[in-house]
Amino acid sequence: KAIMVEYSSPNTNKPLHLGHVRNNLLGYSVAEIIKAAGKKVYKTQIINDRGIHICKSMLAWEKFGNGETPASSGLKGDKLVGNYYVKFDQEYKKEIAQLITQGKTEEEAKKEMLQQWEAGNEQVVSLWKTMNSWVYEGFEVTYKNMGVNFDTLYYESNTYLLGKDVVAQGIKKGVFYKKEDGSVWC
Repeated sequence: KAIMVEYSSPNTNKPLHLGHVRNNLLGYSVAEIIKAAGKKVYKTQIINDRGIHICKSMLAWEKFGNGETPASSGLKGDKLVGNYYVKFDQEYKKEIAQLITQGKTEEEAKKEMLQQWEAGNEQVVSLWKTMNSWVYEGFEVTYKNMGVNFDTLYYESNTYLLGKDVVAQGIKKGVFYKKEDGSVWC
């Protein structure tokens, strides 16, 4: 029988952290032990490459990036994007009062960008592809340095519509309910 071992599974809004290092080393080790025992093993990861958290980095880069790239900054792509994730939080704390006076919250700005992505807005999708490519290149350097690899990569952006359908069916059947803020609960 074939066995799938899933590990790492990062978000694309920041570099891998110590928890990922632990998960990578454990997952890779388990996969190699199973393989040494004669089993067929598929090493995989599910990459969380879409959502509000990604939009934070994108919004910060749009506002403060001035065209900065991994090449122009000398940083690994995941580190550069992570810097903008942190920058978003720093600026958010400074600007929350201003956003409120304008009638727009930070949450609304992130949701607006996510909705634009889901609608296929060319500018938003292009920025998303660019910044994710920087992160993937940074991840690859880290994975190579750690000596781990994957047979298959799954991306949330390729499967989120299935998840949305399941949630919608759950709401319809009364398994889930939606709060006023749009969040879904069970």
